[in-house]
Amino acid sequence: MPPAENPDTGANTMRVLFIHNRYRQYGGEDAVAEAEANLLRSNGVNVRYLDYGNEVDSNVSVRGTLELAMNSHWSRESYSRVKQICQEFRPDVAHVHNFWMRLTPAAHAACRDAGVPTVQTLHNFRLFCTNAQFQRGGYVCEDCLGNVPWRGVVRRCYRHSFLASAAVARMIVANRARHTWTEQVSAFIALSEHSRRRFIAGGIPEARIRIKPNFIEDRGTAVIPPSHSRQFLYVGRLSEEKGVASLLTAWAASGIGNDALLSIVGDGPERISLEKQAMRLGLSGTVRFTGQVPPSEVLALLGHARAVVMPSLFYECFPRTLVEAMCAGRPVIASNTGALDELVPADVGLHFASLDTVALGHSLRRLFENSALADQFGAAARATYLARYTPERNFKMLREVYEYAMGGRTRPGDMQPVSQEVAR
Repeated sequence: MPPAENPDTGANTMRVLFIHNRYRQYGGEDAVAEAEANLLRSNGVNVRYLDYGNEVDSNVSVRGTLELAMNSHWSRESYSRVKQICQEFRPDVAHVHNFWMRLTPAAHAACRDAGVPTVQTLHNFRLFCTNAQFQRGGYVCEDCLGNVPWRGVVRRCYRHSFLASAAVARMIVANRARHTWTEQVSAFIALSEHSRRRFIAGGIPEARIRIKPNFIEDRGTAVIPPSHSRQFLYVGRLSEEKGVASLLTAWAASGIGNDALLSIVGDGPERISLEKQAMRLGLSGTVRFTGQVPPSEVLALLGHARAVVMPSLFYECFPRTLVEAMCAGRPVIASNTGALDELVPADVGLHFASLDTVALGHSLRRLFENSALADQFGAAARATYLARYTPERNFKMLREVYEYAMGGRTRPGDMQPVSQEVAR
């Protein structure tokens, strides 16, 4: 459910229209959009939250469902509704998160036609890639970056469907032709320097892209230090591109299974296959699959973990679990794929080449055997969270992006990417 509306607190209060298309299954982007809306409200900003859902009514015919998919490049209903809200609410700026597939980029055009500057958060690579992840078969693929995405259609990259992939490709091509991203969006938010470079390569105006990471509320220092735990933790979707199969192979090779525990938190299409793999490797007593658990339980697990493992094979833009791990003061063992190489500093954890199960096994063993190093990494992780990912810092950055979009005092040269600012 979207955050509750808040009343206007004064004539000079900034008004922000939040626009977000919920996913069928609640995920990280939904959580980020709600967290940012609540962050603004807690700082006195008047927020109107417009959300759409991708749920398909059981009473809708097959023809109606196909019409929805084929109109996903441009929705007249979305355009009319967003424009009407802009005229009624009179926002200073509109902030779009996910627009696929009911909202469509018609929302951006409606804001422009109503005279409202628009900010678009780039949570994924939907503007260029039919599956939005730059991955195919679990591995990195940039074949459609900067090109007509016909390969994504032929290869059925979106939901393994030719028609569904064609619908996404049509949205990409149609809005490139309409100059939606070059003329109708005032500012873009990228979550990392790595993703910023990909968006520039795809044709997004470099001067309009700002780097603003995700954040979470500070939940305080964990009760126990990493060295007091023998549990390693994976949190995320159980799908091929997440690299969990490699993690299981590395866990078996690490030799720490008799003394340590690996908890795999989450669900997905690969769960049954991964459970069978764990049995084949003789890991039933040292690896547990928890399935999907409530956010509060995830946080509790993080606070009692020795380290968090992120073995992704594809471009992660900014996994929310990473911030949660740092907030809890947990070391991170991550592949060097995509933004993870940049987001996990050398003093916070260990990196390994994706699919290198030997290197991952060595990293697991090293953190298990070296308690002092685990605590050192954990302390640095907590310090990194306090320096980069607190609500207070995030609100300041978000406000600056809005001011730039509105043509205020923040000019293109005034804001540096987080990675550069922290490095100084």
